[in-house]
Amino acid sequence: MEKRTTSEKIGDFFMHVILLVYSIICIYPFVLTFFVSLTSESSLIKYGYQLIPHEFSLAAYRTIFKDAAIYRSYGVTIAVTAIGTVLSLLICGLAGYALSLQRVKYRNAIAMYFYIPTVFSAGLLPWYLVCTDFLHLKDSFWALVLPMLVSTFNVFLLRNSFKTIPASLVESAEIDGCGPYRTFFQIIVPLSTPVIATVTLFIGLSYWNDWTNALWFINNENLYPLQYMLYRIQSRLQLALQTGQFGSDLPTQTYQIATLFVTIGPIILLYPFIQRYFVKGIMVGAVKG
Repeated sequence: MEKRTTSEKIGDFFMHVILLVYSIICIYPFVLTFFVSLTSESSLIKYGYQLIPHEFSLAAYRTIFKDAAIYRSYGVTIAVTAIGTVLSLLICGLAGYALSLQRVKYRNAIAMYFYIPTVFSAGLLPWYLVCTDFLHLKDSFWALVLPMLVSTFNVFLLRNSFKTIPASLVESAEIDGCGPYRTFFQIIVPLSTPVIATVTLFIGLSYWNDWTNALWFINNENLYPLQYMLYRIQSRLQLALQTGQFGSDLPTQTYQIATLFVTIGPIILLYPFIQRYFVKGIMVGAVKG
């Protein structure tokens, strides 16, 4: 084993110190906001944001969870995220695979068909009318899923990744009797784990954080997703504060911060399983084929 020099040891030491300081700088705001969410509203107004609260309070979290509808909204969001991610990944993956095959006719024209809507848009009103009058998505669970089902960015990211797989593997599978779907699921997908994991994270975050579809399409409270439910609660708190229905201790600021931890809790558990693929997936999918 090669012996390390003193200068190398000193360099490693300072590098570790720099990384430690940088990590603390990144983690500190997260820790600070967590303790602020545990601070009473009056204490926050008087003393400001502090790492150690003068007065602990769970009023913000009690405000969030006192309504049983919040648990139903959690269920709606989890269902939308799970179903939407699977369907979107399937459609974007199959589309990207088809566009990556040289033998597919008019694949460049199809790729342009995907690309044009990212540059030109008919506008919000025509899109809304299509979703409500033609697809009849108003007050429907699928109104939270279908409008975000296809992402051009994800299709092209997957297509570029699939292009890096040698065509000889696909040809060998077809010689052995594999059809296009079996080739995709048994050959292409296992070889594309990094980019698929990365796209899964993108899609899952998009569905989890979305609240605009509920704002436009959903009037039934039983179908409110988590983000939109928290938005409505926040609106009611601000209205109550403006009209003077409650005292100054109404947790408006601490509520905003508490919602951060309520919303990121479940989805952040997904990241540790995907993060080791994240950088590699982006780099592989970014290679121009």
